[in-house]
Amino acid sequence: MPNIGNKDKDVMRIPLRKTLHRLSRPRVPSFSSLSRLGVAIFGFGVIGAFCLVVSVLFRGDLEDVSFTAEGRFAMAPPAGLFEPDAACGPLEDVTEATIAPGDTIAAILGKHIAPADIHRLSQESREFRLSRIQAGQSYRITTRDGEFLSFEYVISPLERLVIRAERDEYLIDIQAESQHFRTETASGTIEQNLFEAVKKSGEDAELAVNLADIFAWDIDFCKDLRQGDAFTVVVEKRYAGDAFLGYGRILAAEFTNQGRVLRAFHFAGKSGRGGYFDEKGQALRKAFLRAPLSFRRISSGFTTSRLHPILNVRKPHLGIDYAAPEGTPVWSVGNGVVVEKGYNHAAGNYVTVKHNPTYTTRYNHFSRFAKGIEKGKTVRQGDVIGFVGSTGYATGPHLDFRMYKNGQAINVLENPKIAADPVPAGNMAAFKAKVGPLLAMLTAKETPASMAQAGPQPAPDTFAPPSAPSPAELFASPGKPLPPAAPTAEATPRPSRTARPAT
Repeated sequence: MPNIGNKDKDVMRIPLRKTLHRLSRPRVPSFSSLSRLGVAIFGFGVIGAFCLVVSVLFRGDLEDVSFTAEGRFAMAPPAGLFEPDAACGPLEDVTEATIAPGDTIAAILGKHIAPADIHRLSQESREFRLSRIQAGQSYRITTRDGEFLSFEYVISPLERLVIRAERDEYLIDIQAESQHFRTETASGTIEQNLFEAVKKSGEDAELAVNLADIFAWDIDFCKDLRQGDAFTVVVEKRYAGDAFLGYGRILAAEFTNQGRVLRAFHFAGKSGRGGYFDEKGQALRKAFLRAPLSFRRISSGFTTSRLHPILNVRKPHLGIDYAAPEGTPVWSVGNGVVVEKGYNHAAGNYVTVKHNPTYTTRYNHFSRFAKGIEKGKTVRQGDVIGFVGSTGYATGPHLDFRMYKNGQAINVLENPKIAADPVPAGNMAAFKAKVGPLLAMLTAKETPASMAQAGPQPAPDTFAPPSAPSPAELFASPGKPLPPAAPTAEATPRPSRTARPAT
């Protein structure tokens, strides 16, 4: 029995050990099994990549369906959405202010620049002394993380002073503002006078003077204006940024006076000399101005018999006396050459200008002559040749103006309107090409938008219109209403249009 029992135990123990051994040993897969597993993993990878590509291609549409841009921003924490981060770099701080009364450059820049450096900058700034800063002018200080970068001060619309820090030193400079021209249209209706109508249209008195110069040969702006007269101008305006600096040329103008429509277009030929012409190319400028000065009244007319106010005898007065304040400029009524400059007991200081073989003019009683006026001097229409006075036989300041035709005195109030030369035939095609767009702007029911002209300034115009008198003397007094315009078949009511700014 014992032997049998021991044998049984040996039989049962051995299989147990073998079984335990088989369970503890790892099973090594065969090569075929690994191949099948790799193929499966590769297949799942391809499918996943394909799904990823499809999701990217259609991501916009899917996101548009579920999330808008605003929605995505709304999901971000507001406190951290635009919160500055060190990675964004240093922060610049710009302070803009206006010079207050009593401010000095040292007080303004003392927090940023040492007094010794400010003194040195003051010494180096020769074009503009820093002590000349004025109350009311704008300035700007730029810093970066509290460190000074630059100071800018507006000297004028055309210039600014700039102080900047660069490589551990301060540099000072005067910078010119860039300028540009805009072509704008302005319109108005006469109620009291041209000056008041131009001001109501939003423009300056200078434009009124320039407009009057263009039509001076056809309209007497002291006597011919009527209520309801209207004007439209296409004019160049000069700007620095948005600051208006002044007017350039009037490119086109229309004036309706007592039902009569007059138009003028600026045109310069190959010589560079410009002038104003109507639609047909006829010059508006006449050989002679209607008057040689801005006068208050005519104190004595052309007559063959007048009681002389000083000699108290009847004598012919073969000229026109224009009463005007002493010192009023007197200009030549036409192109010509000074043939006489002198003094006598009757005429006082006088000048005689020969315009051509037919016409000569004489100017008497000057208080003084214009600079450079001498015998043999060539003068152009509108050049100042002297100033109103009361030298010679005169009871008060006035100009005695006389015109001679072939040596015979003629009444200048009836002088013929001899037109200047028209546009040359060889330039008519260019003239018409320029007139077309300007005429459209003048006659448009709505004021067209302004056209900015960037880049170089227009070429200087060598055409010099007559020197313009002051608005107070040129136009009728606002206190005296103008008579209404007589109704005519040509006169049509037109609304007042104001200047449209550039867009």
